[in-house]
Amino acid sequence: MTEPWVGRPIPQIDMTDKLRGATRYIADLSLPRMLHGAIVRSPVAHGRIRHVDVSRALRVPGVRAVITGADVRAPAFGPYVPDWEVLAQDKVRFVGDDVAAVAATTPEAAREAADLVEVEIEELPAVFDAVEALEPGAPLIWEQRLGNIATTFEIARNDVERGFGRADHVFEADFSTSRIYHGYLEPIATLAEYHDNGAYTLHVPTHIPLRARLVYARGLGVDTSRIRLIVPPIGGSFGAKYEMTVPLVAAALSRAAGAPVRLAFDREEDAAVNHPRPPFVFHHRVGVRDDGTFVARTTDVVGTAGARTFWSPTVLATAVHRVDSLYDFGAMAGTGRLVYTNESPTTCMRGFGNAESLFGIEQVIDEISDRLGIDPVELRRHNAVREGQTTMHGWKISSSRLPECLDRAQKLSGYSERRRRTDWSAPRGDTRRGMGLAIAHHVSGYSAIHADFDGSSAIMRLGLDGSITVFVGEPDLGQGHRTVLAQLAADRLGVEPADVDVRGVDSALSPDSVGTLASRGTTMAGMAVLAAADDARDKLAAFQAQRWGAGVEWSGGCVVSADGARDATLREALKAYGDANCGLPLLAQGVHRPPTVKPDADKYGNPSAAYPFAVHVAEVEVDTATGQARVTRYWAVHDSGTIINPSTARGQVVGAVAQGIGWAFLEDVDLRDGVMRNANFLDYRIPGAGDMPPEMTVEFVAGHEPNGPMGAKSLGEVAINPVTAAIANAVYDAVGVRCAALPMTPERLWAAMHDDVRPAPITEVTR
Repeated sequence: MTEPWVGRPIPQIDMTDKLRGATRYIADLSLPRMLHGAIVRSPVAHGRIRHVDVSRALRVPGVRAVITGADVRAPAFGPYVPDWEVLAQDKVRFVGDDVAAVAATTPEAAREAADLVEVEIEELPAVFDAVEALEPGAPLIWEQRLGNIATTFEIARNDVERGFGRADHVFEADFSTSRIYHGYLEPIATLAEYHDNGAYTLHVPTHIPLRARLVYARGLGVDTSRIRLIVPPIGGSFGAKYEMTVPLVAAALSRAAGAPVRLAFDREEDAAVNHPRPPFVFHHRVGVRDDGTFVARTTDVVGTAGARTFWSPTVLATAVHRVDSLYDFGAMAGTGRLVYTNESPTTCMRGFGNAESLFGIEQVIDEISDRLGIDPVELRRHNAVREGQTTMHGWKISSSRLPECLDRAQKLSGYSERRRRTDWSAPRGDTRRGMGLAIAHHVSGYSAIHADFDGSSAIMRLGLDGSITVFVGEPDLGQGHRTVLAQLAADRLGVEPADVDVRGVDSALSPDSVGTLASRGTTMAGMAVLAAADDARDKLAAFQAQRWGAGVEWSGGCVVSADGARDATLREALKAYGDANCGLPLLAQGVHRPPTVKPDADKYGNPSAAYPFAVHVAEVEVDTATGQARVTRYWAVHDSGTIINPSTARGQVVGAVAQGIGWAFLEDVDLRDGVMRNANFLDYRIPGAGDMPPEMTVEFVAGHEPNGPMGAKSLGEVAINPVTAAIANAVYDAVGVRCAALPMTPERLWAAMHDDVRPAPITEVTR
């Protein structure tokens, strides 16, 4: 038997095509008679549309269609709140709001025509701050949403007041996180084709084809069966491309022009009207006993929706309550308000509210350890959830190697021995180093995402030529999902991963799926692929047993008769099957139904089959003369069960740390009066090689998740969740300044260090 493929660090199976430039993204696709689209955008943040004149645009040579909101009127719709419009109807609500669109034979003609569309707007007062938008008398962005509140979220578990009554200490803290542009390699693009029978084919870089089809069907006023959605290779997303209005604009243009239409943004347009990570303002309150036992927690969160809601309602809910399944706080109560502002709508990004919450909570826990004289590692170990525990929100922790992660991170970094080496009272002007630690958890799928089902399914087509084709409903976003699934199938069938063709998602061929989100791709799709491979083996075994008239078994990728007298390789068995069935391929299928419990109205349930954990330690260097800080060394230790591909797994962690460093020190969408002032990679700084730590250690502790494929659980999002907190704790260790806001820019750090009264975002309440 060949060495198992699971656990081997093989390159991604599509790596060669990507390196050669052969991978065809949407911008590389072309259809006969294809036209190019351009969008006419609002120049003001808030106003009533009085008139749109498209006459000059229609005279531009090559223009085939110009549409406005009057051409696409439909009941309001959206993923969570019905506040979407294909094109703005009566009002514009942010700078860049879609007002009209043009289709022409060339991108230049489309852009020229778009610039000639005349839009008359009666400007209205605007509001650009979520807290100010809650004030009485603030401009009302949606008349039917009083107080500018898009959604609210409230949750309580156990007796919070009794919990605080048992506390020996109560700490309060305020933190805020920033608006982040996802910064993917491939700007947003889509290709739509309207057919004479009233159906549409949409080429869309989405994580969630099924949910996207449901939303797009509502927006276009057709049945879901009239939409074929094809997911091409995706050049990154990190959450930005779940569901978008851009495919609807392209589809409406295609219908009007009678030809396929591609809409593709350049970097500046993509950044300027992007749907960023939502900014949050947190107020935390934590009660603790003298021995370090947590007894109560409350939180109040205000989040920015922007002008419409995409996935920010669920991000807000996560930010309010997910941390209570990392730590046992005894009792908790949380509230969240998602607020409209006259800015580009926000949506989810890697970490999905969990990372935002942990930025503050992990600093509070470090502060508690300082005040009570308890080692930060031991304080976390004492209060963290444990394997076999059911958390206060009903999460069943089927596996956890968090204690081992703590031990290993501490040993690798020397954290407990090396932290707090700086005399904060010493004269400033030198460079100081500090170390910080943070822990994190996440999910491996979330059962409440899709109302009708959880889990995954897979279809496997095995041809008489020995070809193996796999169809799943979870798209590969560039993270190596196809490679991992190929490794799992290869191990089960006794072939090489290169022999397994995991196809991209096409709703005409692939099973429907919840999608690639909530870190569910490997865990859910992996289990479905293994089930499909088992179904293929069972069907081939039954065929061979009938053919030979004897019992059979699988051994080393071969079907062997019970008496050992005959055997057939997989390819030989498939050839015999195809010949016997007049060329019919063997069709196998696999269904995975995870042991999840959909959260009830009070958010109590077991939403995921598995929960990963991580411990990160950062070492930073801070120049006290300038406030400039950088990460000099980094250690990341993870519990993700069985690691299917160590190469792609390490890549996920390193990439997440890079994103976290950018969020910690560099990245912030600079909005002024609703206009993004840094809509390019020159002014919007994402980390480069020089921003990464010269030394970085990534390790995975040995573990096995009973509900995951070959013992695996998720990795992609948990890897970013502790990064900003670990860095912030390291900055405090270096210079004694608590960082209450992201990003921790040199200006903010310098001002904090040189203030005669150092800011104290974390205070102990006098009792």
